Amino acid sequence: MTRFRHRKKASRNKNLIGIFIIFCVLVVIGVLAYLHYTQKQKQVPLDPVTLCPISSSIPKYVALVFDKSDTYNAVQQRFLQRFFTEFKSQLIAGTQISIYVIDELKKDTLSPDLVICAPRTGDDANAFYENPRQIRQRWQQQFEQPLDKVIDGFMQAGKSDFSPIMETLQAVALSAFPALKTVADKQIILISDMLHHTPEWSHYRGQMAFSLLQGTAYYQRLNTDLQNAEVKILYIRREGMEKVQNKRHAFFWADYIGSIGGRVSLIEKVDG
Repeated sequence: MTRFRHRKKASRNKNLIGIFIIFCVLVVIGVLAYLHYTQKQKQVPLDPVTLCPISSSIPKYVALVFDKSDTYNAVQQRFLQRFFTEFKSQLIAGTQISIYVIDELKKDTLSPDLVICAPRTGDDANAFYENPRQIRQRWQQQFEQPLDKVIDGFMQAGKSDFSPIMETLQAVALSAFPALKTVADKQIILISDMLHHTPEWSHYRGQMAFSLLQGTAYYQRLNTDLQNAEVKILYIRREGMEKVQNKRHAFFWADYIGSIGGRVSLIEKVDG
């Protein structure tokens, strides 16, 4: 009888342990399901083409402006590839990137060649209820590769009779940034020799005095608002233009950009 009681008690304890284990498994599954649900709720719906947030604000706007009026040599291309590798690594998820080209054929158009937003890289993904590999794959295939392809294309050989830099900056102001002023950061990265050349104004003709430009109808036509955007200039050296690409040239652009609501934070000479 005593042995039977022990056996019955052991069986009951085993059942209780089994029930407890099942209960713990159900709790874990429930917690994971809840975390997955809440994470899904937090996820911002993205435009399938641009990857830009549909229902939430964009934290930062970046305009990349490439000068296609001349060629980039091999050293300059290598410098820029290294720059953009670091640039991509520092992007905040949701940042909108618009790419423009300084080209005489497009000086009358305001639309960018590419608009795309940086998605999450997957580095901050929680492996319990997210798929870091899938998130990283989307970053590479839908963002990094298309962006690299466009950037590489703009660094290939090109030639143009004119270089309408001021017109391009106006296009950026009107189409890269939101119409209503927001608190979001705004940045312009200019990859150019900065040698503006149009029939109305040309640095090749020695027109370097911003004070003279400011009094012209040409300036009034190009006047715009960069909404306090930070402007970084990656300054491309051109053979034979050393006497033009000097401090006076840099001051011209600092004055011009300041007059249209921008602020130059960097003028960096590109190797080569």
